[in-house]
Amino acid sequence: MSPTSGTVIATVPARAEHLHVIRAVIGSVAARHELTIDAIDDLRIAVDEACAQLIRAGGETITVSIAADATGVEVVCRTDARVSAWPPEGLDRTLAAQVLRGLTDEVTWGRADGRPSVRIRKRGVAADR
Repeated sequence: MSPTSGTVIATVPARAEHLHVIRAVIGSVAARHELTIDAIDDLRIAVDEACAQLIRAGGETITVSIAADATGVEVVCRTDARVSAWPPEGLDRTLAAQVLRGLTDEVTWGRADGRPSVRIRKRGVAADR
């Protein structure tokens, strides 16, 4: 899904005490699309976990881009940290990675604009029809 004019972008300081803002924004955007209450909660938890991993990478800010369409919601979480290796070696075997795979339909660890990122996709009700 490519970003559109309907993409919501939120940036907060890269500290755990600010992630509640991201969770609120995710919940609000997801609620406006065809996701069940359980799917919205799953997405909020997954984004929270992705951001927690990005905080560990360092950096000053966490930016979350949320785009939605009839098939679901896509979230790209990124930090402005400069790290040589992302994702860290062995991350795919961590509890965080298991949580993300269990709560989402798709998760990709990568780079956005050369910085650490996590892309998450959660399908909506319309995608299951």
